[in-house]
Amino acid sequence: MRLPFLRGQPQRLARLLLGMVVLISCLTLAAVGGNLTSAAAAQAQPVKLSLKPLGQSGSYFSLTMDPGQRRQLQVELGNHGATSIAARTYAADAYSLINGGFGARDRNSPPTGTTRWLSYATQVLRLGPGQGITQAFTLAVPAGTAPGDYISSLVLENDVPIKGSGSVALNQIVRQVIAVSIHVPGPLHPALELGTASHEFTANRSVVGVQVKNPGTTNLKPAGSLTIRDHGGKVVSRAPATMDSVYAHTDTQIQTTLNGKLQPGNYTLAVALSDSATHVHAAETVAFTVEAPRAVTSTGERQGQLPQILQDSGSGPAPYVIGAALLAALAAAFFLRRKYKRRPGRKTGVRRSQDRRNGRPR
Repeated sequence: MRLPFLRGQPQRLARLLLGMVVLISCLTLAAVGGNLTSAAAAQAQPVKLSLKPLGQSGSYFSLTMDPGQRRQLQVELGNHGATSIAARTYAADAYSLINGGFGARDRNSPPTGTTRWLSYATQVLRLGPGQGITQAFTLAVPAGTAPGDYISSLVLENDVPIKGSGSVALNQIVRQVIAVSIHVPGPLHPALELGTASHEFTANRSVVGVQVKNPGTTNLKPAGSLTIRDHGGKVVSRAPATMDSVYAHTDTQIQTTLNGKLQPGNYTLAVALSDSATHVHAAETVAFTVEAPRAVTSTGERQGQLPQILQDSGSGPAPYVIGAALLAALAAAFFLRRKYKRRPGRKTGVRRSQDRRNGRPR
């Protein structure tokens, strides 16, 4: 390969300079690519934590305790991932999910009620790959506690959120949660109440719900039916209603998603729920209004109207490093060329060439 600015010079020098440019470029790409690959691999490592109650036959603590009683308990915290991780563990209030079920509050929610019975300190632990540790804590039921069902929870999660990727990047916290369920013996007083109804559009479907309250002292699993009528009394939809656990002293909602959208207008929702274990029953007919769907205002639906950004996507430092390497190689070639031209033998050759072009004898 011949380079224009090296015309008349030894081709070995040209090949040497070209090899230097190629070598520097390859090394730069390898270094940058290796860093990106390592960062992506580290970020892709999944969180594999575990939280296991010790001395229990099930997957959570199920305890029967009297008022004023204290118990020493243990839980095992484990990391089943391939890398070490900073894991946060804490006690959190439990609540009833929509349509029933067990939920636990997040790290930013202050402990209240039953959670204060647990002497479980919030802490961040460094767990190595395959490591498991045992954490001891005390559960103390206050004296004078009324008979009934009580619930709290223990949580183990990654302390630093996992950074997401893609057009919608969400930071992720992977949680392991176990319930701490306490039954205080004595007479129980089940209760079930219904509240107001609600309506919303989700994915071009109507979602209708009603508040469900458990002010009693025992956990419930209500089931029954939902009937929707329009303003003229015509039945427009019926649906069975089956809930998971609604814990004592908690409120939630029962919701059903319809196969389509209700037309704007006024409706009534007839709800009938009962718990088969306690035979407690609640029935109400509540009104709700369906408003016309709002115009879409999310940025995802209006991207075509947004101003364009006149800027490249940014490909990192690699192009700039390669460019600098090329400039350095060209500068070295220019320096060598000037040095080569100053050699005495080379000047004579240049003179003879000029004489020949001017028609002078050699």
